[in-house]
Amino acid sequence: MHRNLVIILAVSALLAVFMIGWPGTALHVIAFPMIGLLPACVAWYKGYGEKFGTWWLYGSVLAPIAFIHVTFLPWAQR
Repeated sequence: MHRNLVIILAVSALLAVFMIGWPGTALHVIAFPMIGLLPACVAWYKGYGEKFGTWWLYGSVLAPIAFIHVTFLPWAQR
């Protein structure tokens, strides 16, 4: 959980820097993390909640591949 919090804080800090430095690209920079939440939420629902931050970053950077990956991801043992 601690590692996920660090990843979330780092992404938030990068977003803040982009919004201050380049206001015209702020909408593009905000859209990618929002899209990245979709595969992260699906992975969390399937039982991979301990790696939420990793899935969020993966979905933000490589959204089409992350959507396919999370679709074929098996359910975790509960």
